[in-house]
Amino acid sequence: MQKICFITDLHIDTDDNKPMGIDTKQHFLNILEKAVQHNDYDLIILGGDLCHRTGDEFTYKWVYNQISNTGINYLVIPGNHDTSVMLASAFHQSQHIHNDELYFTHQIEHYKALFLDSSLGSFSTQQWLWLRDQIQENGDEVLIFMHHSPIQAHSKHMEPKYMFRQTEKFEALCDMYPEKKFHIVTGHYHIERTVVKKNITVFITPSTFVQIDPNSDEFKPYTSLIGYREICINQKGSFHTEVIYL
Repeated sequence: MQKICFITDLHIDTDDNKPMGIDTKQHFLNILEKAVQHNDYDLIILGGDLCHRTGDEFTYKWVYNQISNTGINYLVIPGNHDTSVMLASAFHQSQHIHNDELYFTHQIEHYKALFLDSSLGSFSTQQWLWLRDQIQENGDEVLIFMHHSPIQAHSKHMEPKYMFRQTEKFEALCDMYPEKKFHIVTGHYHIERTVVKKNITVFITPSTFVQIDPNSDEFKPYTSLIGYREICINQKGSFHTEVIYL
């Protein structure tokens, strides 16, 4: 069995700027300490929005140092507040850059997991073609990690302004393979939510920064809860997942 720790939406700012008065670095360190205490994770995945506003080399290097110190293997994907090329360089994943997008595969038990770059709120034509080819080569169950939910997740604040802009195209692609099940792990929405549509299941993961009330049109944050997602995948391919809160 492989156990994965999915941490997302860190929103780390400079030391002299604490967004909403929150020490985002300490929040991340608290989450990381909780994860390391389990002492049995095989992989940590950072799900994007490591930076609060836009990609920052110093922030990436700081996060990289914290992750490296755990001794646990790691992977990273970009969010809408990240800069893909800079992020990949800081985390030594530049080999996975394709025309300024960061996407790749990684074997997790029997899954050839797909890691996508939705940092622009959309995919390039090249990434769409790559994704289609990877889905064709995959088995009956496809495991995907990306920052945005690729289907509507019903948050009044996040949608439609901040949602993935190619939801219909994504659904159409999955419709081409009705025999396949798509398991997609995401962040971005700052909530815990599971969304199911046809053969697509999306597991949305809360932030280490703040959560956002999905029932409010205005930005209404909750600052009392932070968490990460644990994913356990056995050798036969079945998996279970839960969110662990601090």
